[in-house]
Amino acid sequence: MKKILLLVAVAFMFSIGTADAQKYGHVNSGEILEVMPGVDSLQIKLKAFQTELETMYESMMTEYQQKKDKFDREVGTMSSAVRQVREKELQDLGTRIQEFQANAQEDMEEKQYELAKPFQDAIQNAINKVAKDHGYSYIFDTKILLYYANGDDITPLVKKELGIK
Repeated sequence: MKKILLLVAVAFMFSIGTADAQKYGHVNSGEILEVMPGVDSLQIKLKAFQTELETMYESMMTEYQQKKDKFDREVGTMSSAVRQVREKELQDLGTRIQEFQANAQEDMEEKQYELAKPFQDAIQNAINKVAKDHGYSYIFDTKILLYYANGDDITPLVKKELGIK
């Protein structure tokens, strides 16, 4: 029994010693992303894509409004068959507009991800290198970290790794 207690005590002491040897750090990747070279072109490309989507939406709305106005003016002189065809056209166009609106937000998010991915990958690679080079066991991002009292801020080291001042 004494051997088991001794073995448990040694294991416990070893685990405490190992925990003390771990280094923790935190980084503000958002701050780094804001000052990375080339991020301004990301914003320009994203804005251009957004403008393209808005232009397409406005064009579809203009087409819908013109067809609706024409339909409203001519509805009294149309035969039943023509009226049904025109109503169906308006409904189909309205459905296409609704689908476009639903997909536009998703398209914006995909475009933002596509454009930001190279920057995020560069930041992650720099974090990995700094953590490895400086012996960190864990690195947390302050954007999602709710509380931190200890640990090293490695944001300056990651900026240096990326060549950012």
